[in-house]
Amino acid sequence: MEDLQKDSTPSKINEFFPSSGKKNCVGKAISEDKMSDCETISKINGVASPDNRKGTNNISKASIVVNSPRAKMNKKKKLVETRQDNKLLTDYFPVRRSSRKPKSELEKEKKAAIEEKVLKNIEEGLEVVDLGEKGRGVVATKHFYRGDFVVEYAGDLIDLSTAKKREKEYSENPDFGCYMYYFVHRNRNYCIDATEESGRLGRLINHSKTAGNCHTKLTEINNKPYLMLIASRDIAVGEELLYDYGDRNKDSLESHPWLKS
Repeated sequence: MEDLQKDSTPSKINEFFPSSGKKNCVGKAISEDKMSDCETISKINGVASPDNRKGTNNISKASIVVNSPRAKMNKKKKLVETRQDNKLLTDYFPVRRSSRKPKSELEKEKKAAIEEKVLKNIEEGLEVVDLGEKGRGVVATKHFYRGDFVVEYAGDLIDLSTAKKREKEYSENPDFGCYMYYFVHRNRNYCIDATEESGRLGRLINHSKTAGNCHTKLTEINNKPYLMLIASRDIAVGEELLYDYGDRNKDSLESHPWLKS
């Protein structure tokens, strides 16, 4: 009788039927220790079971709260506040703008200044001195930097045929020196004749083949060529101004031996 009572003890119903929350695991031979994972997957997938319906409702409510207009506005407000906190260095110190002019603009201004001096016959920082056997010469009374305009070699601008006639006349008169400078401009031969005393100082600068501190440079102003003397290096106050005349003619060297030095 006692054995019969033991056998008739009612058993738990889940020993015969699986619970509704685990029905997704039935028939897949999943072990008991993985049942909790299966339940979690069931909740995430939104399976309509008594165990996960409440969680599904909570997720839906959370998504509604996140996407609400007030939540978006608060999020935008926080973003603006964050950007305002990210200050730049220029918010505390003013931006320094460079006052340096471009090289092209500086060259343009320099050229304009030279043209003004040439057209207005401006001769600055020069003095005529007596150099003994060399005769007259020109020394600097101010510091010239390399590339500076020194003075114009001023005189009469004439063509080649006129220059040859004058040169022949000057050679017949020992009182005349050599103040004629020949050059080519735009495929044409020209000469600047500075023989006549004019008070201009460029004609009095002496020659040196080896110790010259100036050189000649042509410039065109209003379609007319001008001959200038430019500093080849820095020139100190009191230093004599010299440049190479460039005359290598045999007859000229015989008549003027000082052209060799």
